[in-house]
Amino acid sequence: MLQNKIGWNSAENTDNSRSGLNHAGMENFKDNPLYHVPRELTQDALDAKDPEKDGPVLLEFKMFTEKKDENLFELDKFTGIIEAIRDSWENDPKTYKHFDKMYNTLKNEEEIVILAVRDFNTIGLSDVTSDDEGKWNSLVKSSGYSDKVAGSNGSRGLGKHAPFLASKYSMVLYGTVNKQEETGFQGVAKLATYKKDGIKYRENIYYGIKSGYKPITDLTFLPDDFKRKKVGTDKFIFGFKFDANWKDHFVKVISENFLLAFYEEKLIVKVDGKEISKDTLPDIIEEICQAEPSGHHIIKEFYTALTEGQLFKVDINIKGVVDQQPVLLYLTKGDEFSNTISMNRSSGMKIFNKNNFRKPPVCFAGFFTIKGPVLNEILSETETATHKGWHVNINENSEDGEVKKLKEIKNIIETIYKWISKNIHGLAPKIKKESIDLIGLEQILPKKSDKSKPLAEISEESLNEKIRSIKIVSRSFSQRELIKTKKRKRKNNPNSNSKSTNPTPKSSRKKKVDISKVRSIYDEINEFYKVVITPKVAGKVKLQIQAMGENGRYVDISLKDVKLRKGNQLTTVSLTDNVIGPLELAKDERCELQVTLNELAPYSLEVHTV
Repeated sequence: MLQNKIGWNSAENTDNSRSGLNHAGMENFKDNPLYHVPRELTQDALDAKDPEKDGPVLLEFKMFTEKKDENLFELDKFTGIIEAIRDSWENDPKTYKHFDKMYNTLKNEEEIVILAVRDFNTIGLSDVTSDDEGKWNSLVKSSGYSDKVAGSNGSRGLGKHAPFLASKYSMVLYGTVNKQEETGFQGVAKLATYKKDGIKYRENIYYGIKSGYKPITDLTFLPDDFKRKKVGTDKFIFGFKFDANWKDHFVKVISENFLLAFYEEKLIVKVDGKEISKDTLPDIIEEICQAEPSGHHIIKEFYTALTEGQLFKVDINIKGVVDQQPVLLYLTKGDEFSNTISMNRSSGMKIFNKNNFRKPPVCFAGFFTIKGPVLNEILSETETATHKGWHVNINENSEDGEVKKLKEIKNIIETIYKWISKNIHGLAPKIKKESIDLIGLEQILPKKSDKSKPLAEISEESLNEKIRSIKIVSRSFSQRELIKTKKRKRKNNPNSNSKSTNPTPKSSRKKKVDISKVRSIYDEINEFYKVVITPKVAGKVKLQIQAMGENGRYVDISLKDVKLRKGNQLTTVSLTDNVIGPLELAKDERCELQVTLNELAPYSLEVHTV
């Protein structure tokens, strides 16, 4: 009977490798699961849009409970596996304690809280029964791999790990109906390697057809809440552990990160019955702002820029690409704005917030989006696993062709940043020639009183009169008005003893190196800064390099490498927590440093002693 072949199973650990609590895939999202889980789940649904269907992707988050019994996914056997994992790590107190808590929680739980995540107007997971390639294996069984096309919201194969952080048992169940009318259901728990009945097993435990770790294709064996009927994909976070405020967190995260997708009607999301769509966005944003202690949230700035801002457009030229790649920028001015721009993909997902603009002329908010498909694809490849920015890392071992390509991408990003800054500075108010309001002078100039006599009108004819002679009138000053120029003589102190025999010796103080001159030059070809320092006195010194931010303040930057140049030789300098040195400097002797940053854009550097 098929039902007897269904259960929990994991592959034998034939190479004796060990995997504990720190799962490589989940580590990327542990800093803030409440942020990453809804974001990754939403982008996954948006990527699965069915191109043959009109209308937006619909995504539903719904929480429900299931009574724990022996028929619910053979939880008794799963509990036994957790017990075996715990006992296998008895010499590791931290890991043992973690799985002991998990074991006792599941053993004593009467109801299981489950978060269902269902998408519609999507294509489902292809190749359910395939042992190799396909979307099913990519989602359920792969790590660090994705079969999504380049330029998709998630194409690195790491976002799939985020939902496991929302489960008390690190378990997610998957169900699908694809366009070929294939059905599939399988569960995965990402735990730790273990030993049971003398056999060692790997950390991933699968629920499904035990032989070959295959999905269940006959969904009649499943409880009704887990049976998928329409084309699309279900994800069930088993043992959902977020607190009672999860709904508000999800609404806020999804609204901010997919603002463009909602506005362009590419997406509708329902979070436990609360709908986020283009029509509901204004009310949703107001609710988000009111929930903040300050009464303000940055999403309102981005929405105002997108809906009311001035539009700027430029076409980016890419070598080898015939079509120009347009990008759009919306900017709006307002004293309440925080000088931040939301940077977005063409799909409608935000990548990161860009700020620290150098001395903007006015307060502003902005919204940037990539429209060119090729540019979108190129820049998506520079994003981190958590999609928080563009980072181009040129490896010294890379081939020449790859290095050239990466440098071209860096130039594209720099071009975009410079264009954005140019438009920001273009927001400065235009000064009219007829009159200028000098703000602040009203505190300096005397006010005209009502009793003061009006100024006599000046005839225009008098302006043309020629000055025929100048008479110099002498004036005598009183004694009090004379300017005293003599210096006061210092009075001798009668109590002082100029011949003191035992003066108190001054404590010796170590001289701190004072830097008199600093120059920094950016080498665009080799992508490093040449920093030249001339000290006033000799001594040892530690240095910190900061950038002058666009708001006029010093901004910390990340140093990658620092070298000291002496003649034609370069020596690596100690670098600890972004502090350089100590360096031994000679008085008035030029010291040249070659500084490489992790950041991309050129900065105006400032050097400080520490």
